[in-house]
Amino acid sequence: MQEFSLEHVAEKIYFSKTKEYFEEVLSSYNNGNYRSSVVMLWSVVVCDILYKLQNLVDLHNDGQAKDILTSVQDIQNRNPKSSEWEMKLVEESWKKTNLIDNIEYTNLVFLQKQRHLSAHPVLTGNAELHSPNKEVVRALLRNSLEDVLIKPPFYTNKILDEILHDISNNSSALQTEKNIKRYLESRYLDRMKSETESQIFKSMWKLVFRLDNEECSKNRLINFSALRVIANRNSNINQLFVSNKEYFSQIADDPSIISLLIDFISTFDFIYENLTDDAKIKIQYVIDTTPNGKIMGWFARESLKQHYQKISDWISGDETPILKSEQILKLRNLSDSAEWDSLFCNLISTYYGSSWNYDRADSRFPVLSSFLEIFDRDSFAFLLQKIEENNQTLDRRRARIDHASLKEKICEKYPDFDFSIYPKFNDSI
Repeated sequence: MQEFSLEHVAEKIYFSKTKEYFEEVLSSYNNGNYRSSVVMLWSVVVCDILYKLQNLVDLHNDGQAKDILTSVQDIQNRNPKSSEWEMKLVEESWKKTNLIDNIEYTNLVFLQKQRHLSAHPVLTGNAELHSPNKEVVRALLRNSLEDVLIKPPFYTNKILDEILHDISNNSSALQTEKNIKRYLESRYLDRMKSETESQIFKSMWKLVFRLDNEECSKNRLINFSALRVIANRNSNINQLFVSNKEYFSQIADDPSIISLLIDFISTFDFIYENLTDDAKIKIQYVIDTTPNGKIMGWFARESLKQHYQKISDWISGDETPILKSEQILKLRNLSDSAEWDSLFCNLISTYYGSSWNYDRADSRFPVLSSFLEIFDRDSFAFLLQKIEENNQTLDRRRARIDHASLKEKICEKYPDFDFSIYPKFNDSI
């Protein structure tokens, strides 16, 4: 496990002015000036809380923040030389805002006591000034960073509005989930407690999978990607579903929205088991009746093998579906297990082997050939048998070229492969 780095975490400090002040604190600590470090740290924390409250007033016209700042100003006006207002600021921020929770408040009280001991001439029994040791100061620095300094100024409901508005306005620059991840982590998530992430996830779930209005429809895909980002990084998500089964089971009736939900559950399959039966019935219907549901609904099957069989029957059946490239990629990425690698190879072979005319076989062979690198001996044998059984793959004009390249690929991997049991395939070359 990588050691906690004060310098690294300090780079995440929200306000640039706070970051500048904290560098002075860190310099004192690194030089062994522990008393000075603690005294300065308290001042930095107090200033940072002031900045956050003022930010809430400036950006959100927050009434609670405004009241706290007014109260602190009154104390300063009455007694300009008193430091009474500092602890008043911390207490009011703890009681009236979500900037500081109970544990964080306790840590700040301890910091203030250490600051007083370090700043005032309180002598020990040996007539020496109090000096906190290195370990205590390091703990104070870490707690101050994590509890206050790196956190942005927000309440949960307001940061949600800000995130939604932000990613909607910048959707053109956030075309990939990778970019969305980098953007959200840099601007919000890396400074956010997991509990707050969970609450934001819960609220966004409603927007993506329950509500169906113009604004939700417009931003559904980018909000969907944001949900995936949070779910992938937040270890509390599983428990969130366990504790809020009824909430997450309230989903839209629209099959297109449920289809998107199926995509989501296919990655986080623990969700399905934590839904109520009425939600599962809706999901199961879309799995049984839509192409995307048939492809991605593996979590509702008894096993990957059963899911494979369902898709295989569908591909080779009377419905004769034409799969889009993104659907085939979804199939490929359904699981990273060795079992699925083999089953996927058989599926793509079945897809080619089920071509009902020459043109369809011509268009499907390049799709097949793009995945030949993952085929093993058994997969190649399965493919050749499918080709052997369908004249639409054998008699088409391009078969001579395509099947020759296929044979060459097989020989590269398996020089001793026996082609004699596939006479029609050999004749097609």
